[in-house]
Amino acid sequence: MAINKINLNLAQEIVKAVKEVVDKDINFIDINGIIIGSTDKNRLNTFHQAGYKAIKTLNNITVGDNDEYEGSKKGINYPIKINKTAVGAIGITGEPSEISKFGFLVTKITEIFIKEQQLNYKHEADKQRINYVVKSLIYDDVEDKLEIEDILKEFNISINQKFAVVIMKINRNHSVSDLEIIENDIKKVFDTMGNIFKIYIYPNEFIALVNEERYKKLKTVYSDTLKKYKDNLSGGVGQLKGLYETHKSYQEARIALKYSTKNNKILTYIDSLNLEIILESIDTQMKNQYIEKILKSLDESEISLLENYYKNDMSLKQTAQDLYIHKNTLQYKLEKINQKCKLNPRSFNDSVILYLAITMKRA
Repeated sequence: MAINKINLNLAQEIVKAVKEVVDKDINFIDINGIIIGSTDKNRLNTFHQAGYKAIKTLNNITVGDNDEYEGSKKGINYPIKINKTAVGAIGITGEPSEISKFGFLVTKITEIFIKEQQLNYKHEADKQRINYVVKSLIYDDVEDKLEIEDILKEFNISINQKFAVVIMKINRNHSVSDLEIIENDIKKVFDTMGNIFKIYIYPNEFIALVNEERYKKLKTVYSDTLKKYKDNLSGGVGQLKGLYETHKSYQEARIALKYSTKNNKILTYIDSLNLEIILESIDTQMKNQYIEKILKSLDESEISLLENYYKNDMSLKQTAQDLYIHKNTLQYKLEKINQKCKLNPRSFNDSVILYLAITMKRA
């Protein structure tokens, strides 16, 4: 990619990584002053005057008041320089006196991401070339297919086979020594599978491309080596895709990883998910709005009753037995729920609406 052009997917990956470190809202501003990556989706594609000024002046710009610069909030904005040229700016939202300590770390993380993405495979060792291939494929940023295919051929990788993306994420709050142990075991998993196309994404993720043969043996190898880290490690696996569809497998692996993290799973295949695929893809705010709209009139005991009712496939007899109540009492309670929320649990269509809300609430 051109040195003054940052890919939208890369910008979003940068803000995610920085967010993991500083736990503040982060914005990436391009050379035109437009926010192209943000932890606050409402700010995407808006003008950020303070970030634009940081790029033009090559100086850090502090915003002391939300009204001081157009489209800017209180915080600090740092120009990101590659070879002495500004390629964008990274902004941290918060009290300047509190976040200034993160400035050096944030800019270095950002610069590392950008430099890795811009590596020229012709002048780099195998590790950088693998980084180039994997990142180009998973971020859907393939500028020259011949370059990608030439590198794969050098590693005796057929371009006609299918690949699945695997993401392994180490949970936070580990000592340096513990992190090294976990990281080494993750590397062992990939090495055992004979996988050379793996990369490390700072600060805590490993990503690998696995072909069909390795995909089939992944679950056994992964579980045997890493099951002891159940509370400290989560994994997601996308579907097998053609080479230039790998970015879709990457997005699927992200959804599977999100499910693993929420449900304390060591590894989740996207193929094992059904309704969860949709639910994990919905914005959190939208989920909360839906839950509030559907369940606001019901108390916890009524929600629990419905949960049991749907667990038993809407069987009155089995639900009544599980709850140790008479069938008529159950019918009365269901009718009361109908009156309160205007949705009838005995109706299939209404039950779908209720079931989705309860499932989201319990997720």
